[in-house]
Amino acid sequence: MMKPVLAGLLVCLATAGAWAQPGATGPVAALNAEAREFSDSHPERSLAAASKAQAAAKEAGDVRGEAEALNYMAYGYRNQSVLELSRQYALESVRLYVQAGDEWGEAQGYNTLGLIEADDARYAEALDAHLKALAIRERIGDKEGLAYSHNNLGNVHRNMGEYDKALAHHAQGLALKIELGMKASEAFSHQNIGLIHFEQHEYPAALAAYQRALAIREELGDRRAMGVSLNAIGQVEAQTNPAAARRTYERALALRRESGDSRGEMATELNVGDLNRRLSDLAGATAAYHRALAIGERIDAPLMQSTALKALSDVEARRGDFQGAYTYLLQHQERRDRMFNLENAARFQRIQIAREAERQQRQIHVLESEGQIRDAELRRVRATRSALGVIAVLVIISLALLYARFRLKRESEARFRAQAEVLSDALDRVKTLRGMLPICAWCKKIRDDQGYWTQVEAYISRHSEAEFTHGICPACTDGAERT
Repeated sequence: MMKPVLAGLLVCLATAGAWAQPGATGPVAALNAEAREFSDSHPERSLAAASKAQAAAKEAGDVRGEAEALNYMAYGYRNQSVLELSRQYALESVRLYVQAGDEWGEAQGYNTLGLIEADDARYAEALDAHLKALAIRERIGDKEGLAYSHNNLGNVHRNMGEYDKALAHHAQGLALKIELGMKASEAFSHQNIGLIHFEQHEYPAALAAYQRALAIREELGDRRAMGVSLNAIGQVEAQTNPAAARRTYERALALRRESGDSRGEMATELNVGDLNRRLSDLAGATAAYHRALAIGERIDAPLMQSTALKALSDVEARRGDFQGAYTYLLQHQERRDRMFNLENAARFQRIQIAREAERQQRQIHVLESEGQIRDAELRRVRATRSALGVIAVLVIISLALLYARFRLKRESEARFRAQAEVLSDALDRVKTLRGMLPICAWCKKIRDDQGYWTQVEAYISRHSEAEFTHGICPACTDGAERT
């Protein structure tokens, strides 16, 4: 026998998990919006959109957009029961929201993490995450977020058997939802409160809560949700007023068929079978269980099919048909084994997909790291090249200066040599006789360094460039004439 309103509770948890980032625009925001739209109905499509959003956000340096994408990835893997990978993405989402300084997003990240921990029956961790989200939402005045946080805290405390704390949180969440006019979510709160009372066998309180949820859903015209509420009311009435329960279940079946809720229809058929079995209407019970089995074959619901087969075995045993009971029991066990194998295979496949996704993510990080290293090396090479260019220019300028200096020096040396040669030539041309010259007082011959006596003309010609020409001065000329 299924617990009441299980389908409704799952929807309530889902709607408390994925919200759109307020104020976000652009391609990343569009992809995140797509991820949110399909987060509950098509987890694979949601994951694909979120992965694209993360890549686009990382390329654009949009930390907030990347954090939101990671939050939807965490939510998508949670819906596929890949909880470890889902937890990793949720934690990374929180880290990036903190880095971006986005408290609204940080609270949403903790909210998603809390849902994951609750799914994994890690209730202490779930409480810690939801309380962190609650504290942030109180600080920033996010009343809608507070309503969801109280709702989720109530569900965690209910799972822990702490019903008073659960009711207190649901009451606070309900008050906020009424204040904000969140009618659909208000109905979920009444539904969850009813579930707490039902688990405590407080049937009048449970019935009152379910009926309030039904009234809101009728007002909103949400026929699928109305079927959920009627199914829950039928389970309460099955304990207190079986005749009323029959009528309520019929209404629930009609709504679930009309809205296409085949899984919900199968669950209600199982409840009808249980009610008929309790009333000893074994034929009615058998018919209801077979209808449930037929729906299960159509929608592939092995767990509920196994439940129906076990119930049919019990019915046949009560009839005294132990062979039939044994046959149904074998089918039940076979279905359980097949379901176990299928679940393991599906889990293994999901783990493989998750590991492959994680491997690809690591490769992306490695490539990004290598790209950053290459960029750094390129920057260093460019810096070195620029420095070498500057050095080369300085060297060229220095060489030019040295060459100019060398040319000036050579020109100066050339001018000096030319001047020296001119001076040398002048000196060579201008030779003077210095010192004492021994000359004969009579014949006027001069004694040279070797002691020879030489005519004055010959001595001077040898020691200078002077040349002598002979003539007769006027005085001598006069004297000659007198002679």
